[in-house]
Amino acid sequence: MKYFIPAWYDKEKWWRNQSVPFYHQRKISEFDEMISLMHMHHQNNVDFQTLVLNYHPDLRTFLHRHDLFEINYWSLFDDIQGFQHQTPKPIDFKVLKWPEGTEFVYTPYLVRCITDKNEYSNIYFNQDGYIVWVEVFEQKVRTKRYILDDRGFLSAIRYFDSDGHPEKQEYMTINGDCILTENIKTDEVMVAETYLEMFNTSSYARMDLLIQEKLAAYLTKRKDVNAVIIAADERHNTFLSSKLESFKICFSIFKNRNYPMSETQLSSIKHSDYWLVDLVDSEQMLEKYKIQQDISSKIMRITPFDAQVFPNISSQLYETYIGIWIDGLSDEALQTLLNQMIIYIGQNDDMRIILLSQKEAKDAPTWLKEQIKEINDSRNTIDETEDSIAALLAEEEEYITVIELEHVPFETDIIEIISKLRIIIDLNQEPNLFLQISSISACIPQINIRHTDYVKDKVNGLVISDINSVLPALDYFLGHLKNWNYAYAYSIKLVEAFASEKIIERLNHFIEGDL
Repeated sequence: MKYFIPAWYDKEKWWRNQSVPFYHQRKISEFDEMISLMHMHHQNNVDFQTLVLNYHPDLRTFLHRHDLFEINYWSLFDDIQGFQHQTPKPIDFKVLKWPEGTEFVYTPYLVRCITDKNEYSNIYFNQDGYIVWVEVFEQKVRTKRYILDDRGFLSAIRYFDSDGHPEKQEYMTINGDCILTENIKTDEVMVAETYLEMFNTSSYARMDLLIQEKLAAYLTKRKDVNAVIIAADERHNTFLSSKLESFKICFSIFKNRNYPMSETQLSSIKHSDYWLVDLVDSEQMLEKYKIQQDISSKIMRITPFDAQVFPNISSQLYETYIGIWIDGLSDEALQTLLNQMIIYIGQNDDMRIILLSQKEAKDAPTWLKEQIKEINDSRNTIDETEDSIAALLAEEEEYITVIELEHVPFETDIIEIISKLRIIIDLNQEPNLFLQISSISACIPQINIRHTDYVKDKVNGLVISDINSVLPALDYFLGHLKNWNYAYAYSIKLVEAFASEKIIERLNHFIEGDL
């Protein structure tokens, strides 16, 4: 059986809780290659277990968001705290033991519970409506934070000093006892005297040392471990390589988490048997590193995202939408490309341009936003030579947006927007992998500047030599329905080639023995 070890970690101390209230907007996607690989295995009824090493009190709701709620997982902190697998259970904060006369004040972001003249508590919720934590304030200074598990348990209590800074955190058991106390400032962990028999020592310099001990103890009991696929993260790579040396270890190197890789990161994975990569650049870098270090790790480049047919309504729309992925392009390249597109939409009234970016619009270059406005305004300008009636009618017409900047921070946003695109352009040296797989799934042609496994030139896309070749490439597909239809048909074949069962088959073959 395969085991997966993800890296769903906090940016600072990787073992700590990363749950935040719903209004803390995520800047990056939670989605990664491990979620995708697990989903493929679950979808195809292939046995596996996920090992969650960090403290994750909202793990169930996290898994539910990614259609992984029913997977087989082992949570290290659940094991320590004595929590069992249960369905998430929302808590009605009003049934908690509040002092008599407590006043509840509702705001768009939290519920404030005023318990005394100088005391109040704030209740914070996650995006699924579950209580994340309850914070207690005295004289407007935060003193405690009660962290709730999504199954309805009190999971931990964090204490703050007189200045409101984190001081220590107590981890609770299912019975409401404190089992571990972590000093937030020094990282030292103390074991409660009542539970000393569960641990090898009464204190640990850092939480990750305790985690290593518990993981090793768990794995010694498992007799079904054939291979362990680990999300490469330098914070756990070295100790996992050591603790799992008797197993087949495969590190998964994922662009959004590992690119570019430093010497330290490379060194931390060199004792593994297999490396799984998603980028050509990563593959080339690792091949070079293998030669330099004279190591025998095997490398396989594979898409961690499976293809599946998505609905595409582009043929039902009057306008033709062209998608352009702008992240990764220099200002100069983007300006050149935009100039090309201005010419194209000037020649074709029904063409619309959608610039796709994972960055928010406010973070886009000022010149780009100004040029977008200028292009759109020019399309909506009333000709001074028109007679008064025509001018009046023009004023009443809806504002025409011929070019727009679309914020697509998450994979679901890409899937949604791609459903109406007729063609996609990505001129990065390393095209966005999820975008390529989504384009195959939506059966639309792609224009790239680099050869990849996902685009066959003049079939389901075009690989051009430079930006100046974009317009002929667009004409190739948008001006000739036969070519577009051929790309559509070939993409359907590619969906089969990059289907989840095929990816699992390749992965099994790669990690010797067809698990």
